[in-house]
Amino acid sequence: MSRQESVLITGTTSGVGRALLEHYVRSGARVISVNRRRVQELEAEYPTVRFECVDVRATEAVHELVSGLAAAEELPDVFILNAGINRVDNDEVFQLATYRSVVETNLYGVLNFVEPLTQLKRGKIPRHLVAVSSMAHYVGNPYALGYTTSKQALTECFDAWSKMYVGTDLVFQRVMLGPVRTAIYTMASDFPSWMVRLKDAFSGSPEATARAISRFARTQKPRLFHPGRAVALYLGMWLCRWLIPDFFRGRKTRTGNSR
Repeated sequence: MSRQESVLITGTTSGVGRALLEHYVRSGARVISVNRRRVQELEAEYPTVRFECVDVRATEAVHELVSGLAAAEELPDVFILNAGINRVDNDEVFQLATYRSVVETNLYGVLNFVEPLTQLKRGKIPRHLVAVSSMAHYVGNPYALGYTTSKQALTECFDAWSKMYVGTDLVFQRVMLGPVRTAIYTMASDFPSWMVRLKDAFSGSPEATARAISRFARTQKPRLFHPGRAVALYLGMWLCRWLIPDFFRGRKTRTGNSR
């Protein structure tokens, strides 16, 4: 009898995380869902899922969760560290509080899981730590510095750990699949219509992304790219910089109401 696959997923209330939850449930895996808030409708829809209400930014709470799973011998085979947010933190003025909240979620919300897992006694079963990063940091987003820099730092960390822990029971993997049609990606409604159409043409669905991540998590590969899907992001940003000289200036500046 084959061993039941087990997975822990952070940020499953929407987007890629929700698609991952649905995918793994359909596949018959044992799923642990970690979210900052409880969503009764989601929990009622998936009664076989173990839901944990934990803020990934809270170091002690995350460590307690990992320690409890280890003590009960219920550590999952795969940790998909997907929770992330995006906020405008650098429009007319730089908003440190907003920047900090994004970095704490996107970066430290992952590192809080990594630390206790690296401190556990080495096991016989490989445990895959999959970070959902982003290609956005290659292009940069002047309005959302927290998102761009946190994803860049996450990428660098996982690249280093994939080398440091090779041959151990920890497999560090990062995912950069380019644009995915989630709320974070589609929220910039002030983009030109041609750029919106370009984004839609080169972006993937959350469902297809979930399937790609689940296949990738069964491998030992350190990274997963779909660079072709980033064409809209790269081309769109480049065209905006070239065609609209003040595209990346603050909104108030563009309208002449400030510096």
